[in-house]
Amino acid sequence: MSPSESSVQLENEWLRAEILPQVGCKIQSLFWKAANGEILWQNPRVQPRPYPIDSNFDNYWSGGWDDAFPTCDACTYGGESYPNLGELRSLAWTVDAQDANSSLFSCYGPISPVRARKSVTLDHGAPVIRMRFQVENLGVLPFDYIWGTHPAIHVNPNTVLRLPGRTGVVGVSSSPSLGTPGQRYEWPRLGDVDMSKVQPGSAGIYCGHYVTDLEAGWFAAEDATTGEGVLFTFPREACPNLWLWMCYGGWRGYQDVVVIEPWTSMPVNLEQALAAGTSRSLAPGAAFSIEIRATPYRAPETYREASLRMEQLQ
Repeated sequence: MSPSESSVQLENEWLRAEILPQVGCKIQSLFWKAANGEILWQNPRVQPRPYPIDSNFDNYWSGGWDDAFPTCDACTYGGESYPNLGELRSLAWTVDAQDANSSLFSCYGPISPVRARKSVTLDHGAPVIRMRFQVENLGVLPFDYIWGTHPAIHVNPNTVLRLPGRTGVVGVSSSPSLGTPGQRYEWPRLGDVDMSKVQPGSAGIYCGHYVTDLEAGWFAAEDATTGEGVLFTFPREACPNLWLWMCYGGWRGYQDVVVIEPWTSMPVNLEQALAAGTSRSLAPGAAFSIEIRATPYRAPETYREASLRMEQLQ
């Protein structure tokens, strides 16, 4: 797709963002000018393109930053089949407003009776991106849902994952070294493996782990050699769980990418979350709203100082 025809560009002194309204309104690129580098992982084999709503998201994953509603895993709910990452991630969204620093988008759910709104803003006076997401129930009945956001972060073997959580739970594992499904451990130590340290693609492994019992609503990915990192913040009361998808060469050959996802529920499967009593319910006329923020940082600023800086923002 030609960027001039299919993307929305935002820019401030520190960051440049590219949003693709025609592909689920995903943030495809977040470029950090001071480091002359991309914060989000870009899939080297799959270019962004529109794709069918009922298709497998994994076959069209171009990297970047997606959102998921009303499920992460494909499932059946209310007699309907929902695809992985939900029903909104492949839709063409409408651009409702735009200027140099901010854009507002919207769409309607093709399966659920919802209207979704999303805004992306680059702050005028700080290296901060804000993503606001809202889903409103337009129907006459309540419905159940889970919501999460899906930023694919570009990492390397020097990257350390900074997570203020106490408990890890293994969801998916391709190797005994990464645990067995259902296993719980004290984050980040899983036996002899420090799960906070990114492994090289040559390891040929992958996993999906939850991190819960969060002490605060933030996470960071930091290059321990350069001191450069990116920190995300989110409301912990809305998203008390993180889901980590860690690709170290073993899943489809992808490497140098970790997806760290704040989620309203655990597990990240609507059907299973409903059975476990962890899903959310949206009443007729009600709306779920949330704001996710992200900022790059570099030494001598630490991730904790970056977190405090973000707390001071309005």
